Amino acid sequence: MTPAPDPSRWQRNVWALALVVFVAFVGFQSFSPFMPLYVRELGVTDPRKIALWSGVLAAATPAVSGALSPLFGRLADRFGRKAMLIRSLAGFIVIIGAMGLVTSVEQLFLARLVQGLFAGFTPMVMALASLSAPPDKAPVAIGMVQSAQLMSVAIGPAAGGYAASHFGIRYAFFVTAGMCAVALLALIVLFEEGRPANRAEARTRAPRAALRAVLGYPHVLVVMALLLIAQFLDRGLALLVPLRVAHMPDVTAVAATSGLIISVAAMAATIAANATARLSQGLPSGQLLAIGLVLGGPLVAAMALGESWIALLILRALAGFCLGSALTLAYALGSVIVPAEDRGAAFGWLALGVQIGTAISPLVTGALAAISLPGAFVFSGAIAWLAAGLLVFGARDLLSRRGRPAT
Repeated sequence: MTPAPDPSRWQRNVWALALVVFVAFVGFQSFSPFMPLYVRELGVTDPRKIALWSGVLAAATPAVSGALSPLFGRLADRFGRKAMLIRSLAGFIVIIGAMGLVTSVEQLFLARLVQGLFAGFTPMVMALASLSAPPDKAPVAIGMVQSAQLMSVAIGPAAGGYAASHFGIRYAFFVTAGMCAVALLALIVLFEEGRPANRAEARTRAPRAALRAVLGYPHVLVVMALLLIAQFLDRGLALLVPLRVAHMPDVTAVAATSGLIISVAAMAATIAANATARLSQGLPSGQLLAIGLVLGGPLVAAMALGESWIALLILRALAGFCLGSALTLAYALGSVIVPAEDRGAAFGWLALGVQIGTAISPLVTGALAAISLPGAFVFSGAIAWLAAGLLVFGARDLLSRRGRPAT
C-alpha cells in the first residue's frame, strides 16, 4: 500500500505539485485558446472549417490520452507517478515546440495526436496530490492544485495573446515549451515521491482500485458526470470565445482581446473557488454546486447575444464566477462519498470524467459552432442546467451532506 504521508513532507510536496501545475498550465493556456486563429493562419479560411478543425485539434490529444490511460496507470504503478510526470513534461517540451514549426493544419493534427502519447498529466497530478496528503487532507491538496490551475488560466491567455499579437501565434508554442521545461525542473528538484512500504501488500491492495469496486459507492457515477459536464463547459467556452471575438467587426487584435476575456474569467473563477471553499465549511458542497450551475447556465447562453467584446467579457466573467468552482466542488463531493482508504483510487477513476469531457467538448462544441455559433452558447447553457438537474434529482441527498470526508 502507499505509506502514510510524512507530516513534515506532504505539504511541501503538494505545494511543489501546485507550482508545477501553475507553471505548466500557464504555458498550455498561452496557445490553446488561440488554436482557431492558428488554424486560420495555416491556410483554412472557411469559418465553418476553422470551427471543425479547432474542435478536432482540441480533442485529439485528450482522446489518445484517455484511450491509453489504463496503460499510463500501470506504468505509474511500476515506475512511479513522478517518473510518469517527468515523461509527460519532457514529451511536451519537444512536441509543443514542434507545433510552432508546422506548415499545415494536417501536420498540426499529427503533432496533437503524438502529444496524446505523453499526456495524462492532469489526472496523474490529481491522483498524486490525493496520495501525497493524509487521507483527511486529500480535499485540501486537490483544492490547492485546482486553484493553481485556475490561476494559471488568468495569466496564460493574456501572455499568449500578447505574444501572438506582437510576435505571431507561433511564438506562443515556443513559450509553452519553455514553461514546460521550467515545470519539469521544478518537479525534479522539489517533489519527493514516497515508495510503497511493502510491495506484496501493495499487490494485495491493488484490486480495490478496480472500477467495479469504486462504483459500489453511492452517486459515484453522478459525481463523474458532474466532472465531465464541468470540464465540457470550461473547454467549450475556451473554444467559443475566440470564435465569437473573431466575428466582431470592431475588434482588430483578436488574440489579445480573447486572451483578456479568458484571463478575466479565470480570475473570477479563482475568486469563486476560494469563496466556495470558505462557504463549504458551513454549507453543503452540493447546494453550492447546484446554485452555481443554475445561475451560470443563462449567463453562458446570453453570450450568444453580446454584440461587443466588453459585453462578452462581462458575461464570461459572471459565468466564470458561477461555474469556476464546479470542478473543485464536484471533487469535494467525491471526498464526501468515498472513504479515505479508497480515495486515491477513486479520484483516479473520477478524473476519467474530466478526460472524457476534455475530449468530447471541442468536438461537439466545434461541430455546433460550425452550424450556429450562437446555438453553441445556448447549448452550453442548457448543459449547465442539465448538470443541476442531475444533481438535484439524481443525488438529492448530496444537497444536504456536509463536506466531511467519508470514513
